[in-house]
Amino acid sequence: MTITLNSNALELNITRYMNLTNNRLNKSLERLSSGYKLNRAADGAAQMMLAETMNTQIRGYDAATTNLQQGLSMVETADSALQQINEHLQNIREIAVSAANGTNSSAQYTAYQASLTAELAAITSIASGSTYGDFNLLDGSISGGAAFNIQAGSNSSDTIDIKTAFSNNTTGASGLNITQTTLATAANATTLLGQVDTAINTVTSNLATIGGFENRLSDRMDYLSIAKTNVSASLSSIRDTDVAAESSNLARLQILQQAGAYALARVNTFPSIALSLLSG
Repeated sequence: MTITLNSNALELNITRYMNLTNNRLNKSLERLSSGYKLNRAADGAAQMMLAETMNTQIRGYDAATTNLQQGLSMVETADSALQQINEHLQNIREIAVSAANGTNSSAQYTAYQASLTAELAAITSIASGSTYGDFNLLDGSISGGAAFNIQAGSNSSDTIDIKTAFSNNTTGASGLNITQTTLATAANATTLLGQVDTAINTVTSNLATIGGFENRLSDRMDYLSIAKTNVSASLSSIRDTDVAAESSNLARLQILQQAGAYALARVNTFPSIALSLLSG
């Protein structure tokens, strides 16, 4: 080993390695403190790009899940209201069957008329009053308009049009078409019976449509939950710090730092050795 006074190449080499170790030590501490092994693009440009793409997907899944929950609540509201309408239709059918009997008196028809009027008013109230936010669900204003889309995923094409769940269920001609509102004779009752049977079939069909959308929205939420779990696991493997491995790496770097400091202290004694040789 050459001992010189003007330069100490070994010292420069040790200093370079110490700086390298310190930089790696700082990066290791940053990874442990942040929990991420990717803290900037310099840590891995391609991996950072992939991680951000996955993070975008995950946030889209979260937003879409919220949309689906709101859509499901809206459909469930229509479901409950439509079941109430169906119950009133069943009541009207009982009235029509009873009123179709030729032995009824005028007083009985008066009572049947009052009951029919009350039942029709209840259906009208439900159909016109069933709302979700600013939307009326059962008066046909949604089903008669443009697509009523739920954004059901992170991509623009991931939509579900639920407008057919909200058909017109009012008693008028454009809805359930119960036009026989007078009940004064058995003939009136027979006409009413035919109309109410058709209305019950219509409501039952509407309920089936609603049930299909409820299942579809629920299934989509289940899918998004699974997709989010899978993408989150992939994102974690790319972005998150492996604490066990990084702790081991930190311990190794700390040992190298201490060894470097010791070596630097030793090499700094070489000029004094050269001086002692000159003195001797």
